[in-house]
Amino acid sequence: MGNDYLIVLESPTDQTISGYIKSQEPSQGETPELLITLYQGLPKGTKMEVIIQKGVELGVYEIVPFSSLRAVVQIKDKQDKKIERWQRIAYEAAKQSKRGIIPQIGKRLTLAGVLQETDRYDLILLAYEDENRQTLKEALTAFEKKHVADKPLRIAVIIGPEGGFDPQEAAACQAAGVISVSLGKRILRTETAGMMVLSQLNFWK
Repeated sequence: MGNDYLIVLESPTDQTISGYIKSQEPSQGETPELLITLYQGLPKGTKMEVIIQKGVELGVYEIVPFSSLRAVVQIKDKQDKKIERWQRIAYEAAKQSKRGIIPQIGKRLTLAGVLQETDRYDLILLAYEDENRQTLKEALTAFEKKHVADKPLRIAVIIGPEGGFDPQEAAACQAAGVISVSLGKRILRTETAGMMVLSQLNFWK
């Protein structure tokens, strides 16, 4: 999960400088207990850039954009250029927040593609505006009671686009073992919802 190094610089010249590693320790900017992947429904405008920047600051391990029924934006021919730009934003945010790694931006998936990756994770959470059975806090408490962590937890968070999820999409997620959770009584913007979940996960572990 990345390391911090203390480097002693020596032998400077006009064009180069050399040094040696004096000490090494695990990065203080990482949470080794959690590896969080944020699956983000494609939002409008430049919101994805904000989501990536703030998500990296809050400790996300990976961000994967996905398209869904209610997504207004669809990436087509310019996908590679978009991903490159988003990866640069992740790099700058990681540098600014002293992360020990550079979180990766995955290529766009469909929601069906997201559900094909469920076996990668110990816990998968779906922030669903129509969920009224359990909150995020309740879901985390229930998971913690049943799960003994002997290695870093891999957690996925699925956030919909501005229009939220179609009921059929939510049902498909639940059928795939995804845990649907409420984020409270208020309806949050897509760029806010993921940050709320990441913040709670930071204080959970």
